Amino acid sequence: MPLTGKEIKILSKITEPGGAGNVMEILEWPVSRFEEGFMLANDMQNSNLVKLLYSNFNKNLVVVELTLVGQSEYQESIKTN
Repeated sequence: MPLTGKEIKILSKITEPGGAGNVMEILEWPVSRFEEGFMLANDMQNSNLVKLLYSNFNKNLVVVELTLVGQSEYQESIKTN
């Protein structure tokens, strides 16, 4: 499955130690794009790339954790690019 640019950017940041991150911070999106960020994280979870851990509109947080599938897909995408 080919990854989108946004998915690659998110996965590249959470493959670092810790393996988790805030989608909104990684994409540098303001709270006005919270729903879009949440939907992206949810779509990534449905594809088993990440696990959606926590979201909070007031704090502009959509926290995801890398899965083994996500790590594998990201490694595959950087090999082909």
